Amino acid sequence: MTKSSIKNVTKTVLKILFAVALIYWMIRKGALDLNVFKEIASVPLIAFCLGCVLLQVVINNYRWLILLRAQNFESSVGRTLPLSFISLFFSFVMPGGVGGDVMKGYYLLQDHPKQKFAAVISIFMDRMVGFFVMVATTFFALFFNWNDVSHSRELQSVAVAVTLLFTAFIVFFSLSLSRRISQRVLDSWIGRLIFERMPGAAKLRRIYENVHAYRNKPSAFFIAIALSVVNQLLIVAFIVAIANAMGVEGIPLMVYFFLVPVGIVVLALPISPAGIGVGQAAFYFLFSLYLGKSSQLGPTAVTAMQIINFAWGLVGAYFYLHRKRPDVPADAVPEGL
Repeated sequence: MTKSSIKNVTKTVLKILFAVALIYWMIRKGALDLNVFKEIASVPLIAFCLGCVLLQVVINNYRWLILLRAQNFESSVGRTLPLSFISLFFSFVMPGGVGGDVMKGYYLLQDHPKQKFAAVISIFMDRMVGFFVMVATTFFALFFNWNDVSHSRELQSVAVAVTLLFTAFIVFFSLSLSRRISQRVLDSWIGRLIFERMPGAAKLRRIYENVHAYRNKPSAFFIAIALSVVNQLLIVAFIVAIANAMGVEGIPLMVYFFLVPVGIVVLALPISPAGIGVGQAAFYFLFSLYLGKSSQLGPTAVTAMQIINFAWGLVGAYFYLHRKRPDVPADAVPEGL
């Protein structure tokens, strides 16, 4: 085993231990009571949660497929959906809620070695659109919850961070999708410095141009935004269903639209596999902070979501085990990165 392999294995083991330690700490603290699941478990609730997550997988897959096709990438639901399930499975193996994207991208490149850039950009844009809608949801929900936010210094800090992220996304998409702004950037001294003189400038310019190509198919971008909104509604519906099953009352719906997207963003950070432990801590902090008292709702809802995601991830394990390496023609030379 090489030094780099040992280093990667060590990092993964440490992150798993960190996740286990967080879960243990929350159980000892009383923030996560596993006995709650015995009380709230019912066939209708489990069926609803399974349906919510399945719809998320299907919707996210279709969003990715639309962004793929906008890059002139020929594919179909039959080809991309197994990769989306494989991605879900590997998110429990690789650190972070987006760790599975690495495997999804790997197998997509294996199937289409000549379209490397299009594949990478589609996955990148898919993730960016998803994050943007989460941040935008929180940003607009902020105005409906301002009275509560204004009385909490911690929530004010969250509001500032969300506002900065929302602004950064607007700038990013403006630079990426506006023809006029893009040309000005390329012609400016900053653009020439980045895309002509910096190390790897040619690759950076090619990546930028591939992202900018979405301006020619704006419908794909806006459909992806709409699908992300539906996905966000499903996540909130999942959390609300768990809250109702736990008998948690008095939380306005707009509060969920403010807190849940922030927690999901933290869940996706590459800290632990599938955000286990980190997600529980983030949701516990957010809901307890808003309610002004310790609440098991956040950790319980996240744990339930991770269990349901893992259940559907086993479908990805099936696709992974039965996947065959495609026959790639000898003259199929991959695009260079």
